[in-house]
Amino acid sequence: MHFSIPETEVRSGENGSTYVAYNIHVNGVLHCRVRYSQLLGLHEQIKKEYGSNVVPAFPPKKIFTLTPAEVEQRREQLEKYMQNIFYVL
Repeated sequence: MHFSIPETEVRSGENGSTYVAYNIHVNGVLHCRVRYSQLLGLHEQIKKEYGSNVVPAFPPKKIFTLTPAEVEQRREQLEKYMQNIFYVL
């Protein structure tokens, strides 16, 4: 099974604010669009189940709005995380 995050989208939230959605593909097919916070929640659940010493590091949270370059860097980090987590578990 191959996980990738080939692109991101800027989406509007319920209150009119915007956020970045990461398009997760499994074996080349779009599976879902998720926010960073949802992936962080998944990471926390996996750490509880398997222990923090088994789970790869998760890309850090930023306080300020990300620049386009930072969004791309986070996309790459999240993609690597998703690929690594599959092999660890």
